Amino acid sequence: MIDITKWVHSTAGSFHLTMAITGLFTGAYLLLTAKGTKLHKSIGYVFSAALIIVNISALFIYDFNDGKPSVFHYLIIISMFCLLYGLYPMFKKPTSGRIQQHLTGMTGAALGLWAAGATEYFVRELAYGLNSVQLITYSFAISMPFAILIGWTIWYHINRTKWGRL
Repeated sequence: MIDITKWVHSTAGSFHLTMAITGLFTGAYLLLTAKGTKLHKSIGYVFSAALIIVNISALFIYDFNDGKPSVFHYLIIISMFCLLYGLYPMFKKPTSGRIQQHLTGMTGAALGLWAAGATEYFVRELAYGLNSVQLITYSFAISMPFAILIGWTIWYHINRTKWGRL
């Protein structure tokens, strides 16, 4: 059973968790359903807004590392890069390669959020009593399958989908 008191210590934390859950579900939906539809676009806006709010609210959460920035704070840069890289081609004149760029960035953003969630779960619920080396090692081990999944998913969609229809 998840102990919510380990997860939320402030208003920013409550907002962060709510938007992260929104992003997890909308991101999963977007990855698993048909691309290019009106519903995909609408839910994509919800996902994008949720991820932006997650990243901004994370800047106000410092309970994890004795009031100092943690690795999660530095990963905000990667998360925002993936999101912006994926969104940019959708707001400009259609060009070749824009769908691949969108897919690459948004897949990285969505699966990156899942990786952060899995690592956060480990840190909040399972890591009690570990020293810093063990904590970093286990967190890395949890995150690596997501990194591999991000790369494979991007490769799979780029090589399998017929982009001319989008």
